[in-house]
Amino acid sequence: MSLIEHRPHGFVARIGAEARFPNSTHSHNAIDRVSEPAMLFAHAFDRPDLLGRIRRFRKNPAHVYGAAFGLVCAATLIRLGLHQELSSASPFTVYSLATLCMALAGGFYPGLVTLAASLVTGAILFLPPAFSFTLAEGAVWPLLMFALFGGIQVILVSGLIASILLHDEHQQFLFGELRHRSRNLFAVVQGIASRTLMESESLLEAKPAIEMRLAALARTHAMLADSGWTGAPLEQIVSEELTSFANQVSCSGCDLMLNTPAAQTFSLIIHELATNAVKHGALSRPEGRITIRGSIRSCKVGDLFEFSWIESGGPRVQPPQRTGFGSSILNGMAKRFAQQVEASYRPEGLVYELQVLLGTIQGSLKPSSALQIRGQSAKAAGAELAQASVPLQ
Repeated sequence: MSLIEHRPHGFVARIGAEARFPNSTHSHNAIDRVSEPAMLFAHAFDRPDLLGRIRRFRKNPAHVYGAAFGLVCAATLIRLGLHQELSSASPFTVYSLATLCMALAGGFYPGLVTLAASLVTGAILFLPPAFSFTLAEGAVWPLLMFALFGGIQVILVSGLIASILLHDEHQQFLFGELRHRSRNLFAVVQGIASRTLMESESLLEAKPAIEMRLAALARTHAMLADSGWTGAPLEQIVSEELTSFANQVSCSGCDLMLNTPAAQTFSLIIHELATNAVKHGALSRPEGRITIRGSIRSCKVGDLFEFSWIESGGPRVQPPQRTGFGSSILNGMAKRFAQQVEASYRPEGLVYELQVLLGTIQGSLKPSSALQIRGQSAKAAGAELAQASVPLQ
């Protein structure tokens, strides 16, 4: 059901809940009116220039604590000017604003320093007897109340601003990561498309190859997006690529968390190995087997992650007669981050091995096991797709 309102500038349709329950519109408007002050306060700090100024101001302790004592002095002068209008029962009225401003701009500790300086100054100058270090009977209560509520004010305001600053920094980090990952992804996609078109004899031949390679990259991209771009497990990448051949594949030692560039690279490597196995290797026969192993070995330069792809039970293997796009991925692209890459064409099946420093491909999330890996940038790897070539299809 919908309602149509006639207005001077045209028709406005209200559909759904508002049409069925017209009174709900007034409830929403009432809630909006109540939340307007909070929204205005939030939008006041949702400005990069203001947050940037606060952040720069806090980086200089001399400016921060100098401003704290300057605010106390200014509040004291204002209180002296209003001494006749304000009673001695409210000696800390103007100091509340100074404490609030410093907690907002300087943070927790500068706010506490401002509060302490205000307590001392106000107690000496304005608590009876004035201009004395002693306190009259009953004068201690205004001092304690200002200390209590001032402390609460500093904690709440400084905590609120700190959370806003942290949220802003997190947003800036995410935007930077998004730009960086987008450039990397476009570089890889460009390399895949251009090199596949160059290697194919026709567009009809190139189309399925591009689609399959981009699909492998898209699956890894989805895993990374689900993890907040902190990494993807190698075991899941292998499982996603070889799910149709689960009864012919065994995988061990691959419960590793790869970072984004390494995950993209491994997804393309495993896709090319799987494609080659389906066309010419172990997966072209029902009795064929693929054994995938991962292990960590210590050496002089650091811990090495060793990855092995071993085929058996397929047709007799012969070295390829021409260089294809698979060569660029399995060798050229892999050499961008691996210490050693080797493809052996044994008669019983292909054996592909690579060794990579564990510290260079380590992901930021901890998987269920203790193994981890982290990777370098994939931008250069995408550019290498059009250049690298080693005999392997």
